[in-house]
Amino acid sequence: MGSLHGLLSFCFVLVLVLSSNHLTAKAHKKPTNQIKVEADFKIIAELAGKNSIPNADFKGLAKLALTKAISNGNVICQRVNSLLLKSSDMYTTRSLTGCSTNYKDAVGLINKSLAALDAKKYDDAKTCITDALANSTKCEDRFEELLQRNSPFTFMKAKFGLLCMTGLKHINLLVQKERLITEGCSQTLDKELCISTVGFFLENKGLGLHGLAKLAVEKALQDGTRIHNHISVLLKTTSDKCVLKKLKSCSSFYLTAIGKIKASLPALDCNRYGDASTWVGAAIGSAETCEGVFAGKSNKISPLTPMKIEFSKQVSISLVVIKKLAGN
Repeated sequence: MGSLHGLLSFCFVLVLVLSSNHLTAKAHKKPTNQIKVEADFKIIAELAGKNSIPNADFKGLAKLALTKAISNGNVICQRVNSLLLKSSDMYTTRSLTGCSTNYKDAVGLINKSLAALDAKKYDDAKTCITDALANSTKCEDRFEELLQRNSPFTFMKAKFGLLCMTGLKHINLLVQKERLITEGCSQTLDKELCISTVGFFLENKGLGLHGLAKLAVEKALQDGTRIHNHISVLLKTTSDKCVLKKLKSCSSFYLTAIGKIKASLPALDCNRYGDASTWVGAAIGSAETCEGVFAGKSNKISPLTPMKIEFSKQVSISLVVIKKLAGN
């Protein structure tokens, strides 16, 4: 089977994503909005001339640098407090006390930047890092102002600053990468599906096509199982008889979906890609039936809808990869 070597070109990924609409249409008769993507091949041709999307895990690299910055900042705090216990000079004590506050604040700000990074609040993350750097500089300024010399932490501060700057650099690269993907996917009907598919390929491209297909299907199976387990919890906590009846139906539908996805795994292992595609695609039909049960004539939204959308996206990603695998 073919494998994905080198950087995965954006054009290649978009072609895969855009083809998922046709794949899903064959898999069941009622493709949902979550998996409906339309190709505009003129735009794809233009995108093909752009640089490939970098495969680096910029978020992971940023978090690694910032986590090390926190450790470094804590070491500096310990060193400051150790010197404070020995200090007898008034100006040195004032400088050390100020440095202790500065680095405690700096560590707190880096922790906040990690939370902002996880929440995709990149501007907030960068602001926190910049403010942390400013705090470390204040410590140096205190010693220069009160004692006319460098602080005992100058070299440690340089390492702290380097780690912070490394975190900033990778956050900026992450923002650029996500912007490139978002702009490319803006021409598709289902932008979120496009972004999810591109991300999946970039995160796992070292696996090769067969490994990607199996991972995608296993993730779909996990999502389907998670929904079924959630339904089981709702069945125990819901008292409304009408809702209970609908939940029982959905439990059956998702159990069927899980069974179909499980059946696709041995088909994949035996290189029966057409069968695998059929089994995986049919699972969306079961999920759609559950949504229809809850909607009824009043078009009410199911309590499972958010989870179902993610499930449908993962199933669609699975179909994209299986199709590409079958074509090799």
